[in-house]
Formats: sequence, C-alpha cells, structure tokens
Amino acid sequence: MADGRTVGAGLLTEKDKKILELANKISNTLKECLVNDYKNNFMDEYGKISFTRDAGTGQGGGKLQRDALTTRGHKGKAPYSNRNLRWHPLILSYNKPNYAREIDNIRIEGNNPYTLIFQIDGTEYRPEEVYKLSEPYVVLPKHWKPHIETLKKFTNSDWTANSCLIPAQEYSPWYYSIQSYVVLGITIVKNLYKIADESYTKKIIEILGSQDIDSLNLLNKKFNSLLGNIEEISKCPLCLRYLKEKPAGLQGSAREKTFQPPWRPTKREEGNEESIQLLHTKPLIESKIRHKPEYVRYGHRWCNISMTDHSIDETLNFMEQILKAHNKCK
Repeated sequence: MADGRTVGAGLLTEKDKKILELANKISNTLKECLVNDYKNNFMDEYGKISFTRDAGTGQGGGKLQRDALTTRGHKGKAPYSNRNLRWHPLILSYNKPNYAREIDNIRIEGNNPYTLIFQIDGTEYRPEEVYKLSEPYVVLPKHWKPHIETLKKFTNSDWTANSCLIPAQEYSPWYYSIQSYVVLGITIVKNLYKIADESYTKKIIEILGSQDIDSLNLLNKKFNSLLGNIEEISKCPLCLRYLKEKPAGLQGSAREKTFQPPWRPTKREEGNEESIQLLHTKPLIESKIRHKPEYVRYGHRWCNISMTDHSIDETLNFMEQILKAHNKCK
C-alpha cells in the first residue's frame, strides 16, 4: 500500500505559496494576541506553517494547518495523497461534482514500476505535475475501469509513487480553507490560552480584507456573522461545552494504562475522550463542499466519535431514541 509522502509534497504554485503565507500571517496575529509565556507553545502546537502540500513531516506544520488546509492522511491500494492541500486540483469521486471538470482519460506507462498518466484538455500530466492544474478536475470510475487488471499488479512502491489525488469529499477551495483556518484558530486561542490583546479579530479582518490572491471578498455576510459569534463557535458543537471542559461536563472514566514501547513516541493523549479533534457539523460528502467555515469546528474526541458520519441533528435524534429506550428521558 502507499505509505510514503504525497508525490511532489514540496511542489507549490505561486498561488499556493501566497495562500500559505496568508495562513502564516493569521497564525502570527493570533500568536501576538497571547500572553508572552504562551506564544511559542501556540506556534509549535497549532500555528506553525510548513510550506509544503502535506504540512511537512516531523517538526512540520501545526494542527491548524493539518486540519484546515490539508486532507487527512490516506494509505492503501489507491492513488490517494497521504495528505495534500485541500484545494489540490485532481480529485477522485464516484459521480461528477458540479465544481469539477472531467479528465479526458488515463493511461498507464511502464511495467514495474508503473506510472499513471492523466490526459486533460489535450495535455498529459504525470503524478508530480498535476498540482499545476488551474482548476479542479475529477477522475471517475469509468476512467479506471479499462485498467483494473493492471492496477491489481501495482506494488506498494507503485501506489506511493502515484499518490497524487484527493477524495472529493475532502476538497475545499482555498478561500473556504482559509476561512476555516480562522475559525479553528480563534477556537484554539479562546479555549486554551491566556489572551493579552482582544483586538485579534479586528486585525484578522484587516488581513483578509487586504489579500490579493484573488478578487474575492473573504469577508462575506455569512463569515462575518461567524466572527461576530465567537463564544458559540468556540464551543464543542455537540455537547456545547468549551473545549477546555470535559465532554458534556462529565468526568468520564479513567483510562487504565496499557503498555507503550518506551523507545518510540506515543500519541496516547490524542485518544483521550477530551482531546481536540476536527469535526464537521454536516458530514463530508462528494457532491457538495462541506469543508467550509459554517460546518468546520473543533470538538471533543468523545463527541466526534459519537457523531460518526452524521450531522448534529441526526446525532441528537439518535441519542434521544436511545434515552427513550432506556427510560432515561427527564
């Protein structure tokens, strides 16, 4: 299976660089609003930007970049990128979404190793070149069908060398990704750090208003409404508690310690029920873009797992029926 970094992880267009620089300005603005003792920790854990497609490795980008600006890590016998920019222009989908154009065809070059060649508008693109596309294109099941027998022969190395697409449900235009970065960044500083300067929202608005990446107004009515409701977006959207509190205000049960090899780093804290995870109030789907500021939030792990792939309303209805079944409704 594909197990390495995304193909062309260090390759960025000039537009990509400007977008990541905009995110860097937002991070620095949030950092400067904090009490001095917290500034370095915020940047190391959350605000650091890696000028790569996959948020880097080791001491790479912070949690905000990984969650708001890049797709999740994917491994397996498929050409998914192991993290990539959410606005990466080549996507995989079952049906054609209305925001992407179909590619023309796929051909496979070579024989051990194999290379996928994408034919788009009369031009051929190798895996390390697809990032140059100026708009989103989609690869559909019909494009893979003629090659299924050959694709079955791909080795782990072949899949890694061709990991250059992202799932359609994780695609998000750069402007939604940046707006989501702002929402998540404000959530973090409001919940976890001591703030010395409350003017950070005003300063971020100034940064977004002066961006020259596209002739887009990032300060639309819906986004401004979110910024005017900081207290609400700073809470876990399911249990409505602040992230520094326990899920639903409950203490939960203490986790018994289990063996962890002492010679390697552990991510056990990420498995705690109160750990902070990216959450979408409406589940990601292929046909619509839902990684956007009105749906992107941080929530408790317990709450995130409870939702699985359902919306807030669906989850609450499910919980209500369970409570009724156990005669727990008050």
